[in-house]
Amino acid sequence: MSSCNIAGQILRNNMESSTIKRRVLSIQSHVVHGYVGNKSATFPLEVLGFEVDAINSVQFSNHTGYKVVKGQVLQEKELADLFEGLEKNNLLQHYSHLLTGYIGNASFLRQVSAIVKKLREINPNLIYVCDPVMGDNGT
Repeated sequence: MSSCNIAGQILRNNMESSTIKRRVLSIQSHVVHGYVGNKSATFPLEVLGFEVDAINSVQFSNHTGYKVVKGQVLQEKELADLFEGLEKNNLLQHYSHLLTGYIGNASFLRQVSAIVKKLREINPNLIYVCDPVMGDNGT
């Protein structure tokens, strides 16, 4: 079962019991060609009635299984800056769900952990779905 299907089932099950507006902060990869990470998760979640705010941990030309991959990797400082912008505009209170996917290194993971902690301080009922996609070593 794909991570999107698993996340969809968890989120769908939660929809029926939730009366608050459902908004997901999704921190995952993005590809121009193909469907992985945020590109594969956003539309199904929107169809299920969720608002989705996507932070792309990477933006690649295509999936890393291809011979050539070009693109950019979001650094932990850039992730912190994006999250700080959301915080300074008092937007964190709107998140009912957090979805994380590709995390390329330990320092990025530490920043994601800080985000989880902060969102849970604001909303103790936050639903966190983690697709444990880590590293680039083929493991």
